[in-house]
Amino acid sequence: MVTVQDTAWLQLRDVHVRFGAADVEPVVRVDELSLEEGEFLGLAGESGAGKTTVGLTVLGLTRRAGAHVSGSIRLAGEELLSLPERRLRQLRGSTMTLVPQNPAAAFNPVLPVGVTVLRALRLHGRSRAGARRRAAAALERVGLPATHLTRYPHQLSGGQLQRVAIALASALGTRLLIADEPTSALDVRAQAQICTLLTDLRAEHGTAVLFISHDLALLARLCDRIAVLHRGRVIEDRPAADLVTAPHAERTRQLLAAAPRLGGRPVPGPTDAPDEGPDDGA
Repeated sequence: MVTVQDTAWLQLRDVHVRFGAADVEPVVRVDELSLEEGEFLGLAGESGAGKTTVGLTVLGLTRRAGAHVSGSIRLAGEELLSLPERRLRQLRGSTMTLVPQNPAAAFNPVLPVGVTVLRALRLHGRSRAGARRRAAAALERVGLPATHLTRYPHQLSGGQLQRVAIALASALGTRLLIADEPTSALDVRAQAQICTLLTDLRAEHGTAVLFISHDLALLARLCDRIAVLHRGRVIEDRPAADLVTAPHAERTRQLLAAAPRLGGRPVPGPTDAPDEGPDDGA
């Protein structure tokens, strides 16, 4: 396992997350996990392994759901677990952002998506005119016309909503993006587009990405490192290429063996999607 260094940009140490009484078994027990600026870290594991809980805990959202969280989570040297909610709200959006598995859940269904985007930018210090300019420019960077800001969530496809969410992260200059299965509900072409946008976000802002997925093939193509979570514990944390070619943990080997295969070969992942063909509306 990779040892957390004092200089790591995001550091998790001895993080236990419990729901209910203080003596119940924790659903997450992360001894050590780190992420450097601009790094892509894949967090893999089967359903129920605790991947989403780790991401939400970094954002301070499990405490809002009644969880008891102990240990240490430091971002750029600042201890997150001791911060008041007001400071965490400042960091969420301006410094760290969630791109959820279901993008529709991130937008109010009775409001145009632009209202949500502009409110977020205004809350983080942009003027009304400045927010509109940044929102329009960010949408254009992810391949959507600015007119999409006037559309309601149900008028956009899943891929388009994910693009809007990533555009907002870009407009805010987010430094840590927690992507929770952001491509699982999309077709291969839309998946490839979202992965490209995340890579562009790193190039533009130096954004670090914690990419949560059960798809080890996807993580191997996209991430610098992969940490495998099993029953709330990190059982393996290594460079992506090393982990998928010579896994140490039996659970990792099982996850690799369960990856979809076609004719004895792995099914192409999002970054292998062909360039040609009609637009799928993503």
